[in-house]
Amino acid sequence: MNLVRFSMKYFEEVLSGTFMVLMFLATFANVVARYLFNSPIQWAEEFSRYAFIWVVFLGAVVCTKHKKHIGIDSVVKVLPSHIQPWVNLTADLLTLALMAIIIWYGLILTRSATQITATLQIPQYVIYIVVPSSGVLGALYGLGDFRRHLREAFGEREVT
Repeated sequence: MNLVRFSMKYFEEVLSGTFMVLMFLATFANVVARYLFNSPIQWAEEFSRYAFIWVVFLGAVVCTKHKKHIGIDSVVKVLPSHIQPWVNLTADLLTLALMAIIIWYGLILTRSATQITATLQIPQYVIYIVVPSSGVLGALYGLGDFRRHLREAFGEREVT
């Protein structure tokens, strides 16, 4: 039961890390096969490219989840403390708007990806589904930040 709870709590981290390890193994095996046996693995380069897409988008969600994206908060910190939550709310709204754009265009991309990949022979929408999915996850975490900053703006401090 604890393993299930752990994997659900860290779903994005586990999935992103799994794709990173698989990408590394496929690339390493392909280099070894190419240079030692003069026989490259046909699907390894394509798999690594698509795994990289998943690592990037899931990694962005992980950064959003843990609030580790690069931010320039020096301007916000010099503002009066009663204005800071309003600036954060504005940033949250802009982030949610960006997530809506990623979801919208990600769905368009996914629906239009009707071809089959060259060597893996899987539909491309399987690869590109990570774009709108990461937008949804990012929006969910962004809504949590928005809620917290909204409480701060109206003077309610959260108990941690």
